Amino acid sequence: MTTQFANFLMGHVHELTPRRMKAWLCILTMSFTGHGLAQSEPIGETPTWAEAIASFEELQKAHPDRTRLKTFGYSDVGRPLHLFVMGPQDAPLKILVNNAIHPGEPCGVNACLQWANQLLEAPELPEGVSIAIVPMYNIGGGLRRNCCTRANQNGPEQYGFRGNARNLDLNRDFIKCDSRNALGFNTMFTSFDPDIFVDTHTTNGADYQATMTLIPTQHNKLGGPLGAWLEDTLLPELYEGMGTLGTEMCPYVYSVGSTPDGGIQDFLETPRFSTGYATLHHTIGFTTEAHMLKPFEDRVEATLHFLNVLLESSTRHAKRLNLLRNAQDIAYREKIEHPVNWTLDTNSVDSVMFKGYEARYEWSNITESKRLKYDHNSPWERNIAHFHTFKPTQKASLPAAFIVPQAWRHVIERLQANGVTWRTVPADTTMEVLVTRIVEHTASAQPYEGHHLRTATTITSRTERVQLFVGDLVIHSDQRGARYLLETLSPQGVDSFFRWNFFDSVLQQKEHFSSYVFEETAERLLQGSSRLQWELDSAKDAGPMTSRAQLDFIYQRSPHHEGTAGRYPVYQIPAGSEIPFNE
Repeated sequence: MTTQFANFLMGHVHELTPRRMKAWLCILTMSFTGHGLAQSEPIGETPTWAEAIASFEELQKAHPDRTRLKTFGYSDVGRPLHLFVMGPQDAPLKILVNNAIHPGEPCGVNACLQWANQLLEAPELPEGVSIAIVPMYNIGGGLRRNCCTRANQNGPEQYGFRGNARNLDLNRDFIKCDSRNALGFNTMFTSFDPDIFVDTHTTNGADYQATMTLIPTQHNKLGGPLGAWLEDTLLPELYEGMGTLGTEMCPYVYSVGSTPDGGIQDFLETPRFSTGYATLHHTIGFTTEAHMLKPFEDRVEATLHFLNVLLESSTRHAKRLNLLRNAQDIAYREKIEHPVNWTLDTNSVDSVMFKGYEARYEWSNITESKRLKYDHNSPWERNIAHFHTFKPTQKASLPAAFIVPQAWRHVIERLQANGVTWRTVPADTTMEVLVTRIVEHTASAQPYEGHHLRTATTITSRTERVQLFVGDLVIHSDQRGARYLLETLSPQGVDSFFRWNFFDSVLQQKEHFSSYVFEETAERLLQGSSRLQWELDSAKDAGPMTSRAQLDFIYQRSPHHEGTAGRYPVYQIPAGSEIPFNE
């Protein structure tokens, strides 16, 4: 590691200002000290994408009767995405593990290779379970091997980069599917239909004693009998099992303040994230976050321990888990109103036993101000506040059916990838449907993952007659993908297609008027409608209006206005109504 840093500095010395040189020397010093760890500790290695795939190919060749290695599409860098499957396709319990969505956090790559070897060395695989492993999901980032971009991480010696070939963070892409990776993953996920999903990571952030931290599916957001079972049964067993193996695990450390001392809160993994996406299919998800400052070998071992503990526990509960998933799906379809956005309930606080290090502040020679430092010579163990409850902030109604015009092919492509089924309108027609209008909306000033996230701040809904064309989609809500449909097609959803700018074009008015021409038309309209005159007078009484604003007020209420600007192009057949074109 130190040789690589030295070579880097020598090759770029002409680019370094004194301040930059000082910073790089600080990083070089950190590589000697291992962030306070013994200098002699091994840093470890992780396989390249080609090496990982070759290893799984060898496993498949050695165990052809118990394994399958297949592909499920391509990455943005053109390489195929692989899935290694152990066990029968029709097993009652299915577990899916995804690795290297952030290739700089590769402990899962190593752990899954060890795990697969261990399981296949046994005379028989665990009974009644099918295990699928994505060896390396972000192949583009994995091919960008380097030693240094994870500046706060203790090894391995070489690893990949967080962004993919398009510089997308793929753990923000599961709804919008800007990457080929995500669209292929959506199709694979719904086809495999896992009961449990695991995404392996390495942390950033605070320092503490635990080697492994865990982000489970947020139980309030998961809801229903599945959320309660996760919270009351499965999670306690996982923590107990990890402790039995001698591996410290604690909830993911999302500090309320600058250090964990002041408490931690749950991380809300909305559908843009892998485990939040899994929730839309009533799948329990776990994000393992091995601690960045622990030796790489320890992080790999902790990840392997978690996989074994999860396998043992979930196998024992397979029948119960299947019943709960089916019950959750049925209950969701039968209920009309559901949450589509949540917020932390700061009035509800639990506590959790936590093992940390004393945090202190000392002088920084670089910034010439106070800096945070954790003192490994002063460990502590005590209860800290744990904000563990989320409450709904917005709800949406599940209709009998959605109608999606065929023009919105990018939306339809994503629905199809998620196993959604539909009928099509057999002939051009007009019909009465529930129409939502976006009255007010805002968008983020800065781009986020290639988008300016848009929020529908005010919407209205009413019955209107709309034109439908042969081939438009009529999507029954009474199907397995009901939750996916509601949270992506409801504009107020936290990660809806509307929020990710799929429908921005409907927000723009296409036709306008010239004031000098429309003046006479406006006068005739007012003379012909006392109600319109009254509405204009009321608007003027409410506040000053420019002459253009007054004319626009009239124009918006006239037959000349196009009427489609702001009309959300996903219509609804309300719950309890007869669904057309059923035959």
